[in-house]
Amino acid sequence: MSTTELPGVAHMADVTKQNGITSVHEYHAEASVLKAKLIHPVEEEIRPRARVKLPKDGHYQFKHADPFRFEGVISYRYGYTQVAGHPSSKKNGFATLATSVLEGVNVLDVLTADRVVAQISTVHPEFVTGKQVPEVTFLGTRFENLRIGGRKIEIEPAPDFLGAPKEDATYFDNANLNAESEKLAALEPLIPEMREWNQDDRRDEWTDTPDRITCSLVRTMDGVPKAYPTPFNHVIDVPHFGRIFLGELIIRRNHGNNDPNLENRKNDRYRFNLTMIRLEMGCVGAGTASIAVADSNGGGSQGSGGHK
Repeated sequence: MSTTELPGVAHMADVTKQNGITSVHEYHAEASVLKAKLIHPVEEEIRPRARVKLPKDGHYQFKHADPFRFEGVISYRYGYTQVAGHPSSKKNGFATLATSVLEGVNVLDVLTADRVVAQISTVHPEFVTGKQVPEVTFLGTRFENLRIGGRKIEIEPAPDFLGAPKEDATYFDNANLNAESEKLAALEPLIPEMREWNQDDRRDEWTDTPDRITCSLVRTMDGVPKAYPTPFNHVIDVPHFGRIFLGELIIRRNHGNNDPNLENRKNDRYRFNLTMIRLEMGCVGAGTASIAVADSNGGGSQGSGGHK
């Protein structure tokens, strides 16, 4: 397993200056290929594998995920993760990339996939512009030959799900996103699991804010056998196996302030967490797993006199 990091200045964020105002942008991106907490048939916690985290000053990191097998429960043949952050070459802003790729995924010979890709790319506007909502794309995100119980499931992802904000409008005013999130939360069988998921080891300052939307990048899904209940567009109940969540996206917002004086303003900060396959297993095997996870955010602020 190897890691590559491009050299750069010690971990200072990118700094720009305009109209006498110093603007600082801090990058954030993380990715991992697999984490799991298994209970049956074998008890084991699998820590995040091939995990990479971007320094605040950006640059690039890459990590191989060598072949992995835990007993006969969960395995993959190969994978990698990468994160990158740099000033955008096409817009006045800062680009961030988070990618997680797994090949030859196999969970209890029930769920298999040739290739699973999670990819988030964001462009945050410069703080000095007064804008704060990032542009987001999931281009490259996909499932290849995903099979459940040997049946091929055709998934059409929505890489342009969020796209570019119009006139810096927040995603939390998007009626479609809010409606999807409310429907998902209202499903009685999902409520205990979602409550547990919200309190797992991803809990941090972002989870503690009221601004959170849970949705999915799955646009359409075909080929699911009638014997497998589908309580929601991206959620599949597999008898004697458990529940499968596909392309699950969690968007969080941490409030700044709206001070008209740009020098005193603190931008809202958005975080996007994409899990391509999340498992809540029971019966044949029991436990949880997250496969192909990418996480991205970042934000700008008013620089201090110490920045040059």
